[in-house]
Amino acid sequence: MLFVIFMFCIALSLSYFLLWLIYKKAFKSKKKISKFLVFLGSIGLIIFYYTPYSFYLEPSYWQFRNMCKLNELPNTEEKYNKILRYFDTDLESLDWEELNEKTWKISEDSGDYKKGVFEYATLSREKEINFRLEIIAAFYSNQSPITRHNTNVMAIDGAWHTRRYHLEQESMTSYHFYWDEETLSCVDVNADNMTPKGANNE
Repeated sequence: MLFVIFMFCIALSLSYFLLWLIYKKAFKSKKKISKFLVFLGSIGLIIFYYTPYSFYLEPSYWQFRNMCKLNELPNTEEKYNKILRYFDTDLESLDWEELNEKTWKISEDSGDYKKGVFEYATLSREKEINFRLEIIAAFYSNQSPITRHNTNVMAIDGAWHTRRYHLEQESMTSYHFYWDEETLSCVDVNADNMTPKGANNE
């Protein structure tokens, strides 16, 4: 409830400010600002805030989106180093021994499995870029242990906290509701390039 009140107060204030700019600055009007227009404007701002278009106004969204765009590049060592740069390392200095401690064999019924290409996978440590964005790197190979030479695909994934909250029901039989924050991952903003390294003479 407090969240709803807070959001509405912010929207009312912003709506009043925008109308003040229009009334007083753009048209030099001396009329009082309509309370009804302020109310309608605040509703419109809240609706806009919950649309994906509002993301484009936030610098942290573009930071997240640009990171995810790396997944569309061809799978080469140049791409891998661009991804690893966000983790303050590169193919030369990456601790492969530590990385392989978490390597697992991909199940054959998994959507990621491809015989002789994607049979093993591992993940880097998660890194917090800022209070709204965390990232992790995924490595796919046909061999274990995974090395720089047999990494067929590397991808970056992130979780961007949108600060958009939705009221959710705990379960179908529960009367308990809670505010759940919407988050975006890289698959929500771009397509992964899963063509393995070397497939196109790269």
